[in-house]
Amino acid sequence: MTLIHSSKIIIGVVLLYAFTLAHASTTIPLTDYFKDTWSTHEGLPHNSINAIAQTSDGYLWFATWEGVARYNGREFRFYERSSKTGILDSGTRTLVSDTNNGLWIAGVRGGITYRQGNNWQPQLTAPSMVNNILKDSSGDLWIAVEGLGVLHRPKSSLENSVSKENWALQNISANRLLEDSKGRIWATTNKGLFQLNGNNKQEVLARYNLPELHVYAILETHNGQMLVATERGAYIIGDKRATLLHPSLAGEAITTLMEDDEHNLWLGTIKNGVVRFSNNQIERLDTQSGLPNNRVLSILEDLEGSIWIGTNGGLMRLRKAPFTTWTKKRRLVGNYVRSVINIDNKSVLVGSSEGLSLIDQGIAQNAQANNSSPVSVLSFAKRHDGGVWVGTYLKGLMLWKDQQLIPILDHKKGLPTDEVRAILDDSHGNLWIGTTNGLVQKNASGQQKIFTRNDGLPDNYIMALAEDDLGQVWVGTGVGVAKLTANGFELVPIHNIENAEYAFGFWMEKGYVWIATDRGLIRYDQKNAQLGLVGRRSGLPIDKLFQVIFDGTNGLWLTSNRGIWRIDYNAAHAVADGRQNTIAFEHFTESDGLASAQANGGSNPAAVAMDNGKLWFATAKGVAMIDSSTISQKNTARLPISIESIVVDGVELSNTQQNILPAGTNRVIFNYAGLGYILSSRIEYRTKLVGFEENWASRGKNTIAEYTNLEPGSYQFLVSARYPYSDWNNADQIYKFTILPHFWQRLEVQIGLVVFVLILLFGIIKWRLQRLQKSELKLKALVEKQTYELRQQSKDFQRQANEDELTHLPNRRAFDKWLSEAFIKAKENNITLALVIMDIDHFKKINDHYSHLIGDKAIKSLAAKLRSLAGKKVHTARWGGEEFTLMIKEMSEGDVTAYCENLRHSIETCDYNDIAPDLTMTVSMGVAFSHQVDNYSDLLRLADQALYKAKEQGRNRVEIWQ
Repeated sequence: MTLIHSSKIIIGVVLLYAFTLAHASTTIPLTDYFKDTWSTHEGLPHNSINAIAQTSDGYLWFATWEGVARYNGREFRFYERSSKTGILDSGTRTLVSDTNNGLWIAGVRGGITYRQGNNWQPQLTAPSMVNNILKDSSGDLWIAVEGLGVLHRPKSSLENSVSKENWALQNISANRLLEDSKGRIWATTNKGLFQLNGNNKQEVLARYNLPELHVYAILETHNGQMLVATERGAYIIGDKRATLLHPSLAGEAITTLMEDDEHNLWLGTIKNGVVRFSNNQIERLDTQSGLPNNRVLSILEDLEGSIWIGTNGGLMRLRKAPFTTWTKKRRLVGNYVRSVINIDNKSVLVGSSEGLSLIDQGIAQNAQANNSSPVSVLSFAKRHDGGVWVGTYLKGLMLWKDQQLIPILDHKKGLPTDEVRAILDDSHGNLWIGTTNGLVQKNASGQQKIFTRNDGLPDNYIMALAEDDLGQVWVGTGVGVAKLTANGFELVPIHNIENAEYAFGFWMEKGYVWIATDRGLIRYDQKNAQLGLVGRRSGLPIDKLFQVIFDGTNGLWLTSNRGIWRIDYNAAHAVADGRQNTIAFEHFTESDGLASAQANGGSNPAAVAMDNGKLWFATAKGVAMIDSSTISQKNTARLPISIESIVVDGVELSNTQQNILPAGTNRVIFNYAGLGYILSSRIEYRTKLVGFEENWASRGKNTIAEYTNLEPGSYQFLVSARYPYSDWNNADQIYKFTILPHFWQRLEVQIGLVVFVLILLFGIIKWRLQRLQKSELKLKALVEKQTYELRQQSKDFQRQANEDELTHLPNRRAFDKWLSEAFIKAKENNITLALVIMDIDHFKKINDHYSHLIGDKAIKSLAAKLRSLAGKKVHTARWGGEEFTLMIKEMSEGDVTAYCENLRHSIETCDYNDIAPDLTMTVSMGVAFSHQVDNYSDLLRLADQALYKAKEQGRNRVEIWQ
């Protein structure tokens, strides 16, 4: 398959969310990266990834022993040995990209080729396997050859295709080549490190007492330091000394080096996986952490900031996910988290089925001192006098303070049950305790009172408690909601909203109460006591929501069994008010960093928003955190797009074919891809074929656009892409093409044909006139004799020619004459002229059910009704069969519409029992106006198309041509 690319794609950093910015100020732990892996099972041609490159058009390339694989985010495409590409053997060792959208490819048997855009440029073959290629700043080519050394090809040799190469190093295995910022050319070899363009050609590391080291790779860091990877560690080399990068790397065989945009160093090893060096700290990633194989061959950071790691057993990608999750692996006490609450802007308290955890500045630890007996935690609330109230599953109410968990209340001390799912320490000094068997109030003096259904609560199973800005306490239960007013508990009729029952959580803002229910997000307006819903009917794909929190900017975050959802705060109000029908959303699941998409509910708070914009969520596998301030940043980066193939009538266009398509081209198919890799499956597309379409066509996630039966002419194909709910990227991907006309469709041929027909007609007319002149004298006598009879016959013929025999209405011929004359006058005088074509619906059924005689009577009855309308402004006629026409002059479009609707209604409701019992009759009408066209024949065509549309829309209707 031939791939077709734009030659001028402008590449920006393509991001799904702002959290993926490559220059983030804080380096996240290696364990917090989201991991994806590929092997031959996922489409790779081979599991050994010898090299990785990304060309400036956005494509990722992988070198394997079975060819080169190009990746567009959805699928791999292979390039193997062929004369066209210049790849001599499928075994590929090196890939090197440049800033001109070019890619150097080399490997086994010394084959070298350069691919730029869509063109392959085979190069002179090297004497043996090529391990690396460098094109230096002067245009010279340096080739690292296995077992032989480094081959140097001057720029002049490349331009003239004349072999003037020389050996810069000989009888040595060269691995990697580098030109540093000072213009020095370095080569790493099995016998050390060499500078190829210096005065001293001696091995460099020997002067640092590091002789005979096998050097695999070299890297110049952002601060100009030179880092070399050897069989016995990684060293920073300077003018006077070589320094081991980190003591733990002593003796480590390191194969590859990479520095990311945050200045972290990534090192690939031969047998111990990947090492990341950041802030003088070492982190490791190996097979126990999910790496496909511990032998690392290549590492690359792509334009989106993701890290790609090629191993001997497959490919891994590390990407920054929006969510960070703490589980037992990160020292959380338990994975099944039911509740979370912030203590301050640096720490949160996490309650799980196995006990309490404290996360302070990102580090989790047991929140119970001396490892006291763990409790199953359900709920939290801040205590006004310090500490945190803790609701448990089996031990009632407790207080966490100073790392101690103190028992406060249980069923022995007045709680109806020990299961506490909600707690509220209100502004009046009351402590409210929601249990599964009633609500307990403990006032400031210590007196306790239990409220149940008998006291006005909708149910005894309490799941949520909150206090609004009016000081009212809200209670969420399994069968409804109540609020405590001065007159006691007042039921809030959420069941009126699609039979909602479960109230899992509240969020309070001034004037409004937001309720997470089993029918979506319900908003209660304090001013008018009105309920509004944001749910399935407004576009949310789920019903059951557990918690709603506000991120402090413009996002409402909703938790559910199927992930976490973010909606726009203002849009949610608009939907609840009825000012907006649908709402957009962002959906977060495991692919966004959640260990489990199941967020927990039924106890509170199941999510909490901190003042610094960080949001915490309780899930079935740990507690998850996201920094909402990064999500709210608008993504304005461009998403690279490539038109990968164009197939014309089953034949794919090749490089050499022009974009001139032959006459009779029936089908053109475009295959395109948005080159974003973070979440490529979420990319949405739209296309427009200029010359055929006026507006953009939404393609969803489909990457194919197909067009058939295009007229001859010139076209431009545009494609645009975006990640969900972000702005569309500008469409720079333009493919221009022309479809040639058939011989008879060419303008010059059509003009010649018209001229020929005119000449032929002129000859025929002239010959006819001559014949008529000869017959003129003979005919005069006969004409005079029959004048009287002809005049009488003329009157009869005129009436027959212009009148329908059955209905005695004007026929189509008469109406055509009226319409043509009226159309000209309407255009000249700039007045409105409307044409209505009317058709009796399902008239065949009338004939079949009653008889053709009854059908004729029905037509005559309708004709009589239309005849009564005839006048100065309305002309009517029988068009043929069961079709009639009306010509309406000097009426506005609105009046014409109303007139037709009244006529349609009158016909529908008319009593036809005098014709046949139970006979009913409806009509469909198509209407067009003279100002919409330039000639009356087009007016007929538009009215007829409007009638056809009225039939498609269900008949018995008036359709105005738009």
